[in-house]
Amino acid sequence: MRRREFLRAGAAGAIASALTGCKLPPYSLEHGIFNRCTAPGGHPVMRERRVRAAWEGIDPSRVWDSHAHLFGNGRSGGGIYLNPAFDRPSSIAGRVRRAMFFNAACGGEDEEKLDGEVVARIGHLVDEFPVGAKVMLLAFDHTHDPDGRRRDDLTTFAVPDAYAARVAAARPDRFEWIASVHPCRRDAAEALARAKSGGARAVKWLPQTMAIDLGSAAAKEFYAVLRSADLPLIVHVGEEQAVEGAARHELGNPLMLRHPLDAGVRVVAAHCASLGESPDLDAEPDPAKAPRVRNAGLFARLMADAKYRGLLFGDLSAVTQANRADVLPSILEASAWHGRLLNGSDYPLPGIMPIFSVQGLVRQGMLDEALVPVLKELRHVNPLAFDFVLKRSLRWKGLAIPPGAFETRGFFDRRAAGPEPCRATASSPCCASAASRRSSGPSSWAPRTTISSSSPSRCSPPSMPPSGAASTRARPVS
Repeated sequence: MRRREFLRAGAAGAIASALTGCKLPPYSLEHGIFNRCTAPGGHPVMRERRVRAAWEGIDPSRVWDSHAHLFGNGRSGGGIYLNPAFDRPSSIAGRVRRAMFFNAACGGEDEEKLDGEVVARIGHLVDEFPVGAKVMLLAFDHTHDPDGRRRDDLTTFAVPDAYAARVAAARPDRFEWIASVHPCRRDAAEALARAKSGGARAVKWLPQTMAIDLGSAAAKEFYAVLRSADLPLIVHVGEEQAVEGAARHELGNPLMLRHPLDAGVRVVAAHCASLGESPDLDAEPDPAKAPRVRNAGLFARLMADAKYRGLLFGDLSAVTQANRADVLPSILEASAWHGRLLNGSDYPLPGIMPIFSVQGLVRQGMLDEALVPVLKELRHVNPLAFDFVLKRSLRWKGLAIPPGAFETRGFFDRRAAGPEPCRATASSPCCASAASRRSSGPSSWAPRTTISSSSPSRCSPPSMPPSGAASTRARPVS
């Protein structure tokens, strides 16, 4: 390897490691280090033939990007929280991480305006999609103790439901929103009722970061309320490398999803559990003795269980990242999963240049090399479009991601999940859940089950430092 190539590879690995805690290779600088943040609107690449062809056979009015992060620095006073270790990092790696993360979102240089600029950028990007397409914006709750105390010191970042709701309400033509309610909160049931009445389409948890034990009494009580609200639960399962928070990595075992599934909750496994390994608790209940199995394999085991048909789904966010792309052939070959896959971009991560390798997908035989220059330009112009076009262009042994995986509206908007959205094919998630469909009820829904807050034992005790011991390992979103 020539010296310049060696230095580029080293720089890519250092940046990627700072951003996601990941190891060298397969990161590259093939698209540069920083997002150029090209001003949206009128760029020729958006009119390129292959970009337009990606929308063929897709109904834009049913395209809801199901995994896009809202964030900022909180200077606007809207309620966003950043851990000081992330917001004002002391290490070089921390500074690189913050700079790259906010560069991906093109928030600009003015810290006082960053919250608004991040939101405006997302709006500009989705405005370049055909009329009707939307982005679902994620709220993100704080870590909480078993007794319901909020733990800012163990929270990397937080985006309140109220903030996400306001942002979505300002652009109903382009935004929907997803709530985040920690089950150990003393007002968990009331918070979910507010989210439902405020238009939330789902609830998002990241158990490893938030210290949520899916098998705890608090979680089980919350499932009853969640099912009553007819809202799906999006859960990050598999290894978590980006958001440290409470650092409860054992809580990301995909087999833990059986708890909400057995309670009748519709569950979306974020990223299809595509990273890392966990103890196979089916083989040995003792985690210390259980063999370690790839999380993607544990997720596939649950997907193969007939009793979870219509309840368990997988989202495709981040699966094209360089550290996850090895699962793509298995996903494309899983024809039984058609109708159970939901696309999401994991925005703003498609704008972090070193963590994707389009050339790597070409080498895997999954992408036409002629698309490489188009995708390279598209990343700097519109990362949302990059994610969409890339996934629509993937091929493996003649197989592609089914079109219905991109038409997610019917899954989140049950009133739109009639025969027409399913279009006589089982490739749309609304079809797979039709058997379990229940009326979503009026927007004035109130919880039928009251969550008790009298016993601190309803949440499993998290292995956390004492209150006040600030986390120094905060990392951006995955």
